[in-house]
Amino acid sequence: MKIIPNQNTWVGFATTVADIDSPTAAEVGAAINVTPLLISINASTTGNTVPTPTLDTLFETSVPGTSAAQFSADFYRDDDEDDDIAWPLLPRGTKGYFLISRFGGTGPNKRPAATQGLEVWPVTITSRSMAQLSSNTAQTFTVTAAVPREPAEDAVVVA
Repeated sequence: MKIIPNQNTWVGFATTVADIDSPTAAEVGAAINVTPLLISINASTTGNTVPTPTLDTLFETSVPGTSAAQFSADFYRDDDEDDDIAWPLLPRGTKGYFLISRFGGTGPNKRPAATQGLEVWPVTITSRSMAQLSSNTAQTFTVTAAVPREPAEDAVVVA
Protein backbone atom coordinates (compact mmCIF):
# COMPACT_ATOMS: atom_id res chain seq x y z
CA MET A 1 0.00 0.00 0.00
CA LYS A 2 1.28 3.47 -0.82
CA ILE A 3 1.50 6.03 1.96
CA ILE A 4 2.22 9.72 2.29
CA PRO A 5 4.58 11.03 4.97
CA ASN A 6 1.89 13.10 6.72
CA GLN A 7 0.98 11.50 10.07
CA ASN A 8 3.26 8.54 9.31
CA THR A 9 6.74 10.03 9.70
CA TRP A 10 8.80 10.91 12.77
CA VAL A 11 11.98 13.01 12.67
CA GLY A 12 14.14 13.80 15.67
CA PHE A 13 17.44 15.57 16.29
CA ALA A 14 19.99 14.13 18.72
CA THR A 15 23.28 15.59 19.82
CA THR A 16 24.82 12.19 20.54
CA VAL A 17 24.44 8.70 19.10
CA ALA A 18 27.15 6.22 20.08
CA ASP A 19 26.61 3.76 17.20
CA ILE A 20 24.71 5.13 14.20
CA ASP A 21 23.94 1.63 12.93
CA SER A 22 22.29 0.73 16.26
CA PRO A 23 21.04 3.76 18.18
CA THR A 24 19.65 2.86 21.58
CA ALA A 25 16.03 3.36 22.55
CA ALA A 26 17.31 5.82 25.18
CA GLU A 27 19.15 7.86 22.51
CA VAL A 28 16.07 7.90 20.29
CA GLY A 29 13.93 8.80 23.31
CA ALA A 30 16.23 11.73 24.16
CA ALA A 31 16.07 13.13 20.60
CA ILE A 32 14.09 16.33 20.15
CA ASN A 33 11.01 15.71 18.01
CA VAL A 34 11.14 18.25 15.17
CA THR A 35 8.35 16.62 13.14
CA PRO A 36 5.64 19.20 14.04
CA LEU A 37 7.68 22.02 12.45
CA LEU A 38 9.09 20.04 9.52
CA ILE A 39 7.83 20.90 6.04
CA SER A 40 10.19 18.82 3.93
CA ILE A 41 13.47 16.98 4.18
CA ASN A 42 16.00 15.97 1.56
CA ALA A 43 18.32 13.33 2.97
CA SER A 44 19.77 11.48 0.03
CA THR A 45 22.85 9.70 -1.20
CA THR A 46 24.21 9.48 -4.71
CA GLY A 47 26.84 7.27 -6.22
CA ASN A 48 28.78 7.13 -9.42
CA THR A 49 30.54 4.64 -11.60
CA VAL A 50 34.02 4.76 -13.05
CA PRO A 51 34.38 3.64 -16.68
CA THR A 52 36.91 0.85 -17.26
CA PRO A 53 37.02 0.42 -21.05
CA THR A 54 39.50 -1.87 -22.72
CA LEU A 55 40.63 -2.07 -26.33
CA ASP A 56 39.58 -5.68 -26.79
CA THR A 57 35.83 -4.98 -26.76
CA LEU A 58 33.24 -2.45 -27.87
CA PHE A 59 31.48 -2.84 -24.51
CA GLU A 60 32.56 -0.33 -21.87
CA THR A 61 32.61 -1.87 -18.43
CA SER A 62 32.53 0.10 -15.20
CA VAL A 63 33.27 -0.31 -11.51
CA PRO A 64 31.63 1.33 -8.51
CA GLY A 65 33.05 4.76 -7.71
CA THR A 66 32.54 7.01 -4.73
CA SER A 67 29.30 8.16 -3.16
CA ALA A 68 28.17 11.36 -1.48
CA ALA A 69 25.29 12.53 0.69
CA GLN A 70 23.22 15.70 0.76
CA PHE A 71 21.04 16.99 3.55
CA SER A 72 18.60 19.89 3.76
CA ALA A 73 15.31 20.49 5.50
CA ASP A 74 12.63 23.19 5.59
CA PHE A 75 10.95 24.16 8.87
CA TYR A 76 8.24 26.48 10.13
CA ARG A 77 8.83 29.12 12.80
CA ASP A 78 6.32 29.35 15.65
CA ASP A 79 5.24 32.51 17.44
CA ASP A 80 5.17 30.66 20.78
CA GLU A 81 8.73 30.61 22.11
CA ASP A 82 8.17 27.22 23.78
CA ASP A 83 7.03 25.66 20.48
CA ASP A 84 9.64 27.31 18.24
CA ILE A 85 12.11 24.47 18.86
CA ALA A 86 13.78 24.01 15.46
CA TRP A 87 15.21 27.52 14.97
CA PRO A 88 17.22 27.70 18.23
CA LEU A 89 18.15 23.99 17.97
CA LEU A 90 19.85 24.22 14.57
CA PRO A 91 22.23 27.20 14.31
CA ARG A 92 25.16 27.11 11.89
CA GLY A 93 27.98 24.94 13.23
CA THR A 94 25.75 22.59 15.23
CA LYS A 95 26.80 18.95 15.08
CA GLY A 96 24.33 16.16 15.67
CA TYR A 97 22.19 13.45 14.15
CA PHE A 98 18.87 13.57 12.34
CA LEU A 99 16.91 10.42 13.12
CA ILE A 100 14.35 9.73 10.40
CA SER A 101 11.60 7.16 10.66
CA ARG A 102 9.86 7.49 7.30
CA PHE A 103 7.14 5.00 8.25
CA GLY A 104 6.92 5.95 11.92
CA GLY A 105 7.37 3.78 14.96
CA THR A 106 5.17 2.41 17.70
CA GLY A 107 6.35 4.87 20.36
CA PRO A 108 4.71 8.18 21.28
CA ASN A 109 4.13 10.48 18.29
CA LYS A 110 5.37 7.69 15.95
CA ARG A 111 8.83 7.65 17.61
CA PRO A 112 10.62 4.39 16.71
CA ALA A 113 11.09 1.83 19.50
CA ALA A 114 13.47 -1.10 19.99
CA THR A 115 13.81 -3.42 16.95
CA GLN A 116 12.33 -0.80 14.60
CA GLY A 117 14.19 0.71 11.68
CA LEU A 118 15.20 4.30 11.06
CA GLU A 119 17.83 6.36 9.27
CA VAL A 120 20.61 8.10 11.18
CA TRP A 121 22.19 11.08 9.42
CA PRO A 122 25.28 12.59 11.06
CA VAL A 123 25.31 16.29 10.18
CA THR A 124 27.04 19.60 10.74
CA ILE A 125 24.73 22.52 10.04
CA THR A 126 26.32 24.77 7.40
CA SER A 127 23.49 27.28 7.01
CA ARG A 128 20.20 28.25 8.59
CA SER A 129 18.41 30.67 6.28
CA MET A 130 15.11 32.42 6.85
CA ALA A 131 12.77 32.45 3.89
CA GLN A 132 11.58 35.71 2.41
CA LEU A 133 8.96 37.51 4.50
CA SER A 134 5.80 38.14 2.58
CA SER A 135 2.18 38.87 3.33
CA ASN A 136 -0.15 35.99 4.14
CA THR A 137 2.55 33.30 4.32
CA ALA A 138 3.89 31.32 7.24
CA GLN A 139 7.45 32.07 8.30
CA THR A 140 9.86 29.30 7.33
CA PHE A 141 13.57 28.60 7.20
CA THR A 142 15.91 26.15 5.50
CA VAL A 143 18.71 24.20 7.12
CA THR A 144 21.53 22.86 4.97
CA ALA A 145 24.06 20.45 6.43
CA ALA A 146 27.29 18.73 5.59
CA VAL A 147 27.24 14.95 6.05
CA PRO A 148 30.71 14.27 7.50
CA ARG A 149 30.43 10.49 7.47
CA GLU A 150 28.33 7.86 5.76
CA PRO A 151 24.75 7.84 7.07
CA ALA A 152 23.13 4.68 8.38
CA GLU A 153 20.16 4.33 6.05
CA ASP A 154 19.14 0.96 7.51
CA ALA A 155 19.77 1.42 11.24
CA VAL A 156 17.79 -0.51 13.85
CA VAL A 157 16.93 0.76 17.33
CA VAL A 158 18.31 -1.47 20.09
CA ALA A 159 17.00 -1.78 23.64
